[in-house]
Amino acid sequence: MSESSKHVIVIGYAPYLKTFAVLDRVPILPCYLTEFYSAGVIGLQTAINLLQTKYDVTVIGEYMPGDTDVDYTSPWDSPSHPELTPNGIDSLWWRDIVSGFAPLPTSSLPPNVGAGIYFSSFTVNPPVYIEYLRSQVLALGGRVQRLVLPVSGGLLGALSALLQNKEATLAKGVHAFVNATGMGARTLVPDERVFPTRGQTLVVRGVADRARTRVGDWGISYVIPRSGGLGEEGSTILGGCKEARNWNKNVDDAFSKVIMERCKVLAPELLNGKGEFEVLSSQVGFRPSREGGPRVELEEVIVENQKIPVVHSYGHAGAG
Repeated sequence: MSESSKHVIVIGYAPYLKTFAVLDRVPILPCYLTEFYSAGVIGLQTAINLLQTKYDVTVIGEYMPGDTDVDYTSPWDSPSHPELTPNGIDSLWWRDIVSGFAPLPTSSLPPNVGAGIYFSSFTVNPPVYIEYLRSQVLALGGRVQRLVLPVSGGLLGALSALLQNKEATLAKGVHAFVNATGMGARTLVPDERVFPTRGQTLVVRGVADRARTRVGDWGISYVIPRSGGLGEEGSTILGGCKEARNWNKNVDDAFSKVIMERCKVLAPELLNGKGEFEVLSSQVGFRPSREGGPRVELEEVIVENQKIPVVHSYGHAGAG
């Protein structure tokens, strides 16, 4: 970066980052509809876009790729395909965008399933992808710094602390901030419209031969293959649930059993000789949701007697 480049700080996580995106290709993906699911590179991808536009960028966050914490949902994401709808196949706005879209024959549907579709799509191994994104930020000349922001003074207090941090600001000032803090925006901004949509998943041994989703008035079930990477063996995510405003960070063992039972019909190829999945981990994560939808807007704030633009980008729930 040249000395004249404008410096932007991307706040990718503040005591709550949710990152995921495309990586692995998979075969035809059936999605069963009985009476419906989805997932956003925000902080790191924003940094990459800014770097490619010749800005000087520093990404800061409490959690980083490789970390695991209930508030850092990136490693447990299961992104794969667009949101479905309970209003029938004809109402799917993306049906003409994906490849190979077609209804499933009625004879191929499981019991009590009213309709189904299949199409070619992709799945993601989030730990591999977010590490790739960080490597791209560094390769483009950006910086990634672990830093915990104070939230007691709200957004202005946090930004003031940042401006006083000569390591974060490179001792040459800041042109703009990007607020991509996910759940952290609830206390950092503060924005009381931000709330968690709780999800619970399991990682099981083996790679499912395709991604499958089944949705009904009882909830959602899905299996999302995650090919191996960074020396890891492949695995599959089983899910799940969408529980708005549920702040429980603990794994519900009883519901884990429900997830496995529902997913057996979706990935029988992963069952062992006893007809069970081999569970590698179980986890809970909070999708950063927001009443009224995501906040994506520009705000100018006065910090340390400076007028600085803040670009807000949070509240995307499971569709970041």
